[in-house]
Amino acid sequence: MRLILKRRGHWGVLLFVLILWGNPAFATDRLVILHSSEHHGVALPLDQAGETEVGGLARRATIVEELRREGVPVLMVDSGDILIGTALSSWFRGEPDIRAMNLIRYDAMVAGNHDFDYGIDHLRTLVELADFPILCTNLRSKRFVLPCRRSVVTRLGNVSVGIVGIVGNSNFPDTFNRDVAKTLSLMDPIASLQMEALRLRAEAQVDLVIALTHQDSNEDLKILETVEGVDVLIGGHTEGFDGLYAPGLMEPVVSVTRPRSVYVKTHRQGRTVGRLDLTIEEGSVTQARSRNIPVTVAVPVDPKVQQLLSEYRQRFARHATQVLGEASVRLQGDRPVVRTQEANLGNLLADRMRRKFDTDIALVNAGQIRRSLEPGPVTLGDVLSVLPFDSALVTLHVTGAMLRQILEHSVSQWPNHSGRFLQISGLQVTYQGKAPVGSRVRSIMVGGAPFDISKTYTVATDAFVADGGDGYDMLTHATDRTDHQIPLRDLLLNALAEGLLYAEADHRMVFVDGKDEN
Repeated sequence: MRLILKRRGHWGVLLFVLILWGNPAFATDRLVILHSSEHHGVALPLDQAGETEVGGLARRATIVEELRREGVPVLMVDSGDILIGTALSSWFRGEPDIRAMNLIRYDAMVAGNHDFDYGIDHLRTLVELADFPILCTNLRSKRFVLPCRRSVVTRLGNVSVGIVGIVGNSNFPDTFNRDVAKTLSLMDPIASLQMEALRLRAEAQVDLVIALTHQDSNEDLKILETVEGVDVLIGGHTEGFDGLYAPGLMEPVVSVTRPRSVYVKTHRQGRTVGRLDLTIEEGSVTQARSRNIPVTVAVPVDPKVQQLLSEYRQRFARHATQVLGEASVRLQGDRPVVRTQEANLGNLLADRMRRKFDTDIALVNAGQIRRSLEPGPVTLGDVLSVLPFDSALVTLHVTGAMLRQILEHSVSQWPNHSGRFLQISGLQVTYQGKAPVGSRVRSIMVGGAPFDISKTYTVATDAFVADGGDGYDMLTHATDRTDHQIPLRDLLLNALAEGLLYAEADHRMVFVDGKDEN
C-alpha cells in the first residue's frame, strides 16, 4: 500500500480511503436483533384478568416492520416453544403460528421442549412449513435424522452472522415428550456451543455468533461467563427480564461498552418484542443496548397477519364456541398460583382423577394447567386452553418412601414457579418451604390417616409424570402401572357434562413459613 501511495500521490491516498471504506473489517456497522420468547400458541392477543388485548402476532408484525423501515439491518429470531398454551394452538398444532412467523419474516428459532410435544414427525411438518430454519445444535438421534439444523449463517449488511440453537440440561429429558425423549440424546450444551461457534468462525468465517437458548437463566449466565466466541445469548424457557447482562454483571443494565458477550431475554407469550442494538467496529461489538418493546392495544395490527389469523379463528370458532357447561366460581389456574400453592382448579382436577380411578392419591403436575376458568359458560375452547396436553392418565403403586420423595421433589424449586409443583388429592401435606431442598415435607396425612413409610399406596397421575417428566424419575420405579388412554382434559369435559363446576381450596396443602393457600 505504501508503494502505491508513493507512486500515485493523491490518487493513492484516494484509493487507500476507498479500500478502507469498502472493507467491512474497518467499517462501523449497526445491527438490530429482534427476539421473541415463550410464544406458547399466543397467536391472538392475550385476554385475561389484568391483561386485555396484550400481544398477538398481528401487532408483533407491525412493530417488526416499523423497525425494519429504520434502515438498519434487522435479524428476527425466537427462543422456542411455539406450541402448547392456547386452544387455537392445540387445535391446529402450531400451523397458524408458523405461517404468521413466515409473514413476519423470522430468520431462525431454536426448537424448545414443547415443540416436540406432538412428536418428531409433527416437528418435521413444522420445519417444512417454516420459511426459516429451526435449530437444535446439541440434540442427536441414533434412529433418524432430526429435521432441525445445527446452525445457520446469514448476512446483515457487511456482517456475517452464525446462529445456533441450544437446549439446556434443565430441559432434557425432564420436560420433553416422554416418547420423544427416548429417541434423543442431549450433547453437553456448553461443549456443543463452544465447538459450533469455533467451527462457524473457522469454516464459515462469520463475524458474529448468536446463540438462541432454551434453558434456565442460570445456565445462560454460566455460558455468558465461560464460553468464548459467542457474542450474543438470547434466552427462553423461563421468565424474561429488562436490559442485558454482560460478563461480571450481577444485575441487568440498559447498555454496555465493549462487552465480550451479552445476554438478553424478552418477556413471555409475546407481551414484548426484545430489541438489541449492536454497534460493531473492526469485527468486535463496541456498544450494546437492550430494551423490550410492549405489544399493546395501541399498536395497530398488520393486515396480512391479521387476515391469516382471522381465517384460522373462524375455522376454529365453529368448534370452540360450543358451550359445554358452566363454572360457578373462578377456577384458579394462573401460572404464579397453580405452580406455587394449592389452587381450587388443581383440587377439582386431582379429585376427579382420584375418584375416576378409585386410588388413594392423585397428583397433577401444575405445568399441564395453562390458565384459569372464569365464572359463567365454559366452551370447548376454554377447556382446550386450560388443558392443552394429550398425555394419558395412568395409575400405579408407590411405596411410602417413594411418596415422600415425590412430595419433596414437588417443592424443590419453591417459591419459584415450577411446572413440577403438584396439585394433590387424598393428601394433607404441610411444607416448610424455607427448609433445605430435600427436607421440606413436615407432615403427611393420606386419606385422613397418618402417613406410613412402609405402606404401598395407589396413585393416579399422567404418563408424562409417570415416565419421569419434570424430574420425577422415582416414578419410573413404581409398580403395577396401568395406562388408561384418556387425557385429564376428558375428566374436565365429563365434569362439565354432569353439572355446575365448583371447587375451593380446603387447606390440603400448607406452607408453615411462607405463603400458604390463603
